[in-house]
Amino acid sequence: MTLAGAPGARAENGSGKVYVLRIDNGQVIDPGLAQFADRVFDEAGADPDAVAIAVVLDTPGGYVESAARIKDRLLHPPNGLKTIAYVENDAVSAGALIATAAEYLFMHPGAVIGAAEPRNALTGETADYKSLSVVVNYFTSAAEYRKRDPNIARAFVDKDHPMPWQTDVLLTLDYQKAVATGYANGVADSLHDAIRQAGIAQFQLVEPQWTFSEQVGRVLTTPWVAILLLVVGVIAFGIEFMQPGLTGPAALGIVCLTLFFLGNALVGTAGWVEIALAISGLVLLGVELFTPGFGIFGLAGIVAFGGAIFLAAPSAGLAWRYLTWTTVASAFVLFAVIRAISRRGLGKVLTLKDTAKDWSAQAEDRARLVGREGVSLTVLRPAGTAVFDDQRLDVVTEGEFIPAGVPVKIVRVEGTRIVVRAMAK
Repeated sequence: MTLAGAPGARAENGSGKVYVLRIDNGQVIDPGLAQFADRVFDEAGADPDAVAIAVVLDTPGGYVESAARIKDRLLHPPNGLKTIAYVENDAVSAGALIATAAEYLFMHPGAVIGAAEPRNALTGETADYKSLSVVVNYFTSAAEYRKRDPNIARAFVDKDHPMPWQTDVLLTLDYQKAVATGYANGVADSLHDAIRQAGIAQFQLVEPQWTFSEQVGRVLTTPWVAILLLVVGVIAFGIEFMQPGLTGPAALGIVCLTLFFLGNALVGTAGWVEIALAISGLVLLGVELFTPGFGIFGLAGIVAFGGAIFLAAPSAGLAWRYLTWTTVASAFVLFAVIRAISRRGLGKVLTLKDTAKDWSAQAEDRARLVGREGVSLTVLRPAGTAVFDDQRLDVVTEGEFIPAGVPVKIVRVEGTRIVVRAMAK
């Protein structure tokens, strides 16, 4: 079907293409979906035959930041296109915000809308007052813009702001109540029915499909996946920094961090600047390995790497969440690893070397090692490798930092734990 004319003229004639964004079948609203929604809106805006964008909703909700992106596109559609929200079953939590932002809102018989109290995505706890205030503003401003009752919108979010007919709990409207209060425009048996009730008599549905890269990006930017990649990546590099020369942890760290930035690049929130910052941060931290103490290189590396994560995240809220969880989780694990190495001599557990080529002291010979002198082969932070008469041993210091190439002496042996000390110059 070919349609001609300016968008305004086609809308008046009640005919044209309707682009469909499906957030149904229980889909979670996340950064990848928000990026896909941007493409749907952009394609509709570039199509001279488009007259409307319809969002089909059946979702338990998702991330507020992602829903807010879609909300903004619905409030300000390209070329003045009509926007239609059709609630097939549930438009709860973040889904209620998207439905509120549409110009036309239709409910399928049995559908519900509301219950949008913000909660921490990882802990499930109720969000703090500051976060609640932000979400309340999202809902009430969208409702006012679309001439819907802002008190109902607020009651969706804030249980301390109830409506007369529903108190002490978050407000949820069934399809009949939504229409009776004027929050919804009407009841529709199908998407086609909803579009016709919006004043478009003849139309052609256009449903953009997810590309493979968008699907990959969506998985990788799911917040818990992104946090897992960051935590594992940072821990892997931390182990590599403590025990230089290992290939396993470094390779794992590179894979995890590459996947993190790749995912954000695919959803359009990371580019060469963020990737360059991340690489610079890792390089600076690597330089710090060969610099005694903790100085400017280490600090600059942390700032650069943290800045890369912050800029790559889909939103400031998610960025702080990424940084907080990554810092806490990786610090806890790395601290445990350091204590294990220092107390139980786990250097060999972390060392991935060809043991057939390396000298390994037998239990009965370990007592004879005390007093031997050698040179640190790697940086000892506190664990590492030292060479004694062309024989390599996994050793640990008494807690101090010893750079590579420093003369060391074995001061005691405790089980499999070989303790060394830097020799006085």
